[in-house]
Amino acid sequence: MSAALAPAAMVLAQPPTSPVTFPSEVWGPLMTALSWLLWFAICTCIAALFICGAVFVNQRKSTGTQVVEDATLGRILVCAAVIGGAAGIAQAVLA
Repeated sequence: MSAALAPAAMVLAQPPTSPVTFPSEVWGPLMTALSWLLWFAICTCIAALFICGAVFVNQRKSTGTQVVEDATLGRILVCAAVIGGAAGIAQAVLA
């Protein structure tokens, strides 16, 4: 690189001095997609809670073999509750 181009390259590589804001045409579709994704996550977590709860109760009542261990089902239930709660909070914050 020659000496004449070195200062120009340094100026081009600097970050902007003021915050860059995106127009609403960019944020609108992104927020809509994120909102749909969060609703899907909430519905999926609710379904996971129901399904894991039903499997948990069924395994406790039946005397047959266990499909999944109780500790694993408990962890899945806790994770679904935490993720569903976090998605609900995020949805409320975005609204």
